[in-house]
Amino acid sequence: MTVKQKYDLIIIGGGGGGLLLALILGRLGIKIALLERQKTPTFFRGGEMIQPSALRTLDRFGLLPDLLSRDVFKNRFVHFKKTNGDPLCTIDYQQIRGTHAYSLILRPEVIQTLLIEKVREIPEVTLFCGENFTTILREGSQVIGIETDDGVRTKQWFAPIVVAADGPGSQFRSAMGVSSDLSTYRDGYLTALLPLAAGFQEQSCYYLGRREIAGFFPVGKETLYLFYMVQKNKLNEILKRPFEWFLQELRAVNLTGVPAFEQAVFSKLTGWSDLSFRPCFRVRCESWAENGAVLLGDAAHAMNPHVAQGRNSAMEDAVVLSDIVLDCFRKGDFSKKTLSEYEALRRPSVEVLQRLGDEMTFFWNSGLAPVIWARNMSFRALANNRALRDKMLKTISGVEVTPTTWQDRLKMMLSGL
Repeated sequence: MTVKQKYDLIIIGGGGGGLLLALILGRLGIKIALLERQKTPTFFRGGEMIQPSALRTLDRFGLLPDLLSRDVFKNRFVHFKKTNGDPLCTIDYQQIRGTHAYSLILRPEVIQTLLIEKVREIPEVTLFCGENFTTILREGSQVIGIETDDGVRTKQWFAPIVVAADGPGSQFRSAMGVSSDLSTYRDGYLTALLPLAAGFQEQSCYYLGRREIAGFFPVGKETLYLFYMVQKNKLNEILKRPFEWFLQELRAVNLTGVPAFEQAVFSKLTGWSDLSFRPCFRVRCESWAENGAVLLGDAAHAMNPHVAQGRNSAMEDAVVLSDIVLDCFRKGDFSKKTLSEYEALRRPSVEVLQRLGDEMTFFWNSGLAPVIWARNMSFRALANNRALRDKMLKTISGVEVTPTTWQDRLKMMLSGL
């Protein structure tokens, strides 16, 4: 027997964007079914950065004080270095000025748990776990709901609007038939969470070399996030090697120059089971909206983690889309034309960040000597030219997303000399 349920809004996916959208609209009285595929939350073994634009959003909706009281690292500096330990550039978030002139680094479950707790407090929002999307329900060209399977029975969910926030591999996006491109980057990251050693100086560092990226961030009061770039298609070959190979690779990057790093990392990593692999994706879609349906976050526009904007962009999506959804209900208009207003507002800055992520991938991940030289010159330019550094920082932080122009590139070359 098929179970049928009716709501004002259906959200597929209980990630950061979906949860925030449910929280915003649920507080305004919209009756929402939030459908999550996982029966219990699972998280990758790593960390993520909440940028100033997202901090401002969290503050606006009363969430930031609670988040700051949890196990997070309030980050001011990001240091970029060569793999031999020589400095390239240091980014100081306080150059932004204002209340949110910092980033937060944390384990994904910290902010997810907070958002889930707050959503569960809202009577108008019901979170359903273990619901696997199977089919879009339509009336002509209008999406009127979806069908799911929880492993026991089929359920049909009806609403004027369906929001798909189900990640880079979105099944809903595929079912919509929207022309899209899901690309997996050549490089991903081996990651680990380790206990912070006594005497470890709190800092966030990237190390860049020839086809080499490694780094570490504190992600709380007692935890360190470590990452090391590897080629995705060589992962199986790497995991067959003795684990000592990986430790030697880390030692080759001059991480041992960091106080207490030997104790913090090399004494704690004992085998491949201590590591996870994080692939990197990019999603580009011809359209984010259909009649009665819209894509949000990574389902619409996954981007390289170099720009540290995945969750931040999804949360910004949620804020903009919430206004559009309310307008749809006021007008009684759930058409593609009306829902596409959200895309028109969000796509320009998303595309800037995606292009920036691809540029960073080309220069940062390269093994070609001329490209490495240009990369190092660019970092030197950022270190020497405050105006360029401010522009890049404002874009990465989401405060003022603007494209890099040819004039900027010329300034980088001249400032880097």
